[in-house]
Amino acid sequence: MNIQQIPEHELARLREKAKEITGSQSDYHSSYTELLTRRLNGEPLQYIEEYIPFYSIQINVDQRCLIPRPETEFLIELIKNKSENPKKILDVGTGTGCIALMLKKLYPESTVDACDISLEALDLAKENSEINNLEINLFQSDLLSDVEEVDYDIIVANLPYIPTKTLSSLESEVVDYEPLVALDGGIDGLLYINKLIKEIEEKDIRNLTLFLEVDTSHATTILNNLSHWKQVELEKDLVERDRYIIAKR
Repeated sequence: MNIQQIPEHELARLREKAKEITGSQSDYHSSYTELLTRRLNGEPLQYIEEYIPFYSIQINVDQRCLIPRPETEFLIELIKNKSENPKKILDVGTGTGCIALMLKKLYPESTVDACDISLEALDLAKENSEINNLEINLFQSDLLSDVEEVDYDIIVANLPYIPTKTLSSLESEVVDYEPLVALDGGIDGLLYINKLIKEIEEKDIRNLTLFLEVDTSHATTILNNLSHWKQVELEKDLVERDRYIIAKR
């Protein structure tokens, strides 16, 4: 990457970050040069800025977790439009905690649990919980393996869904900086989504709405896997791609 490839709005954000770091509106150029070098080396702008806006909260981000994408903000909008005062919510593979925390803000009377296999991710989610003054229950679990309760109204999951063999074709700033464990969905990209569905059925969790963010190419397969549930629907993202599955059991 060279400086001509960096849009002016990104350069402006780097200048503002340098001013924030130095506490100066004029003597910030050394810090700006350091930040610009990081961006030229391919580091994601969000990691350099260290935080992002997510829906109506602020989320700290670093290399412990995948950077939340705009598609996940729209998932929040879908849950908001299709849910009425859920009493208990579980976010599986919480990462930064962005989904769980935003749902806690939308439904302050709800119990919101959030799990992840990564202890580093859980540490970051805890930091974000404290920053936003939103209390959620965080715990380590490989999908539902350590989930003991079965009375959830909503389970939401944005799990890894990229086939292992295509990871290397992703943009270098993703491959080189973001945790691949948060992207790698196994041979066909469906390893964790299929496993989650199976575990919900094995634990016989009922009266539940499952919200999934999925890869467009997987939507039909997942719909077929859920065809025996009470109700299943597919929703598109903001650019009209099949992106979300909502299933009732």
